[in-house]
Amino acid sequence: MLQHSFPVNRAELQALTEALWTEYQQQQNITSLIFYAYGTLRLAEQFTAENDVVRAAEYARTGFFYLDEAAERYENDPRVRYLRARVDAFLPAASGRCVIALNDTQFILDAAVTYQSAMLSKIIYMRYRALKNCRQFKQAAALLTRLKQQNPSLSSVVLTSDAAPEWDSSETTQILLPLARGKE
Repeated sequence: MLQHSFPVNRAELQALTEALWTEYQQQQNITSLIFYAYGTLRLAEQFTAENDVVRAAEYARTGFFYLDEAAERYENDPRVRYLRARVDAFLPAASGRCVIALNDTQFILDAAVTYQSAMLSKIIYMRYRALKNCRQFKQAAALLTRLKQQNPSLSSVVLTSDAAPEWDSSETTQILLPLARGKE
């Protein structure tokens, strides 16, 4: 799923999302719950694109509920907070979830966890997006300057894209695999 993202076909996406829910119910693995929430939010996007506002709202409400539920159950785990921030930081500003992304990224940065520089850059970038979406433009500009200084090769295309980036190996090894294995 990480290599190829979520399916675009609704039936396949629905089947995958339901399988993640079943897996979570059987194994109680928090990663399954988070990806169930991600899949549900993707279904909400599809219904929004079709102008099916009622179903879009239902799926979005469910997705955010379980995303927040996961973060509340594991509120002291920076990896879970990272996964929630990864969704919230790339939502449109109108969603109002930028405040949650700001709180999560601050929690992650304050946690006594040492991240590789690639991961730290991702966290800072998510925080930059959250600041921008919360209309805290001065802080966002200062953070963007810091991010560019730390990553001179960072493309301006990446910085202006509203799409969430593809998953990479640093996220897989530092966030996803330890959570899936249930390691602290």
